[in-house]
Amino acid sequence: MINITIPRQSEHAIVALGADLKCRPAAAVSGTATIFDEIGDLAFPENQEALEKFLDCQAPKLLLCDRHPGYFSTELAHRFAVEQGVPVKDVQHHSAHVASVCVEHGLYEETVVGLAFDGTGYGDDGTAWGGEFLVGSVKSGFERKAHFAPLPIPGGDAAVRQPWRIALALLIERESDPLIIEDWIARRRVPVRNLPLFQKALESGLAVGRSTALGRWFDAVSALLGVRLIADFEAQPAIELQKLAEKNISESPKHDWPLEVRPGDPIIIDFPDIVRIATQEEKNIPRLAVAFHFAVAEAVAQVARHLAEAAVTGMVIASGGCFLNALLGRLLSERLSDMGLAYITPKNLPPGDQAISLGQIGLVLSSLQG
Repeated sequence: MINITIPRQSEHAIVALGADLKCRPAAAVSGTATIFDEIGDLAFPENQEALEKFLDCQAPKLLLCDRHPGYFSTELAHRFAVEQGVPVKDVQHHSAHVASVCVEHGLYEETVVGLAFDGTGYGDDGTAWGGEFLVGSVKSGFERKAHFAPLPIPGGDAAVRQPWRIALALLIERESDPLIIEDWIARRRVPVRNLPLFQKALESGLAVGRSTALGRWFDAVSALLGVRLIADFEAQPAIELQKLAEKNISESPKHDWPLEVRPGDPIIIDFPDIVRIATQEEKNIPRLAVAFHFAVAEAVAQVARHLAEAAVTGMVIASGGCFLNALLGRLLSERLSDMGLAYITPKNLPPGDQAISLGQIGLVLSSLQG
């Protein structure tokens, strides 16, 4: 367990269930938030049972959960609330990510630019978010001001396990020459069984979601370059892309991956000219793995500086599983430092979903106390 002092006082116990992946519940009473040991992935029945037992041992006066309607923890919170007559509040996933870091650093009223980068999370518009720039404070709440361009996710969870699906869908959507696509499939040994059927399903929108998650962009690029087409475990494509980049960073050009920052509200970060990337020779892949990391860091820094200037703040908060990528974190920290911005990361908790419950507590406590 971890105890974190919180300046916001809670007269009655508040219990937060966090998220479904890497579920780590928390409770707050008086001026202390206690983050309990990680239960794990709630896709497994034994972990669901563990969370139910945890909740049965609590006596919450207010229950907090993620906003995702398909989460077991969300369903459990609402079921418990009805059975026990306890109020329940849903908290947006990425706002909780940013708030968790703010709470650790005692930042409640201060305006920040929050970077919430992960693999997925339920967005306010009902789509999958995960590459979000949020501006605001724990006290006032956060507003989405920028994000990464949405990617096609054909097959839902199947695309997460088989990121070649995302890369192939991206090439098709961006109107690549059919011969280029066929050549890419052959050279990268993409295990697509029926390309015409895949294209037809994509064009019809059948079982094709969309996601702005930076984690999915890393997966897509890993597959696009042939680094990892199928994931045997969580984040494997992104991890292998990172390792390849770290191994070659000293001898590779840094600015060879095109990026585009499209102004608007929200601002959108995109990576155009995917076709040119797909047609690169095998010898260029290590260099391109490096270049993508630099491109992400540069694009994020540019947008963060713009938003920080508009909000009159010098603080950039980093949270979400993508920040387990030490190379990305280092490149971004260096770039933000050059711009005169403070790069603020978690102190006691991981950047992943283990911190969601603390963010839920911080946001709701602040909203209750005004």
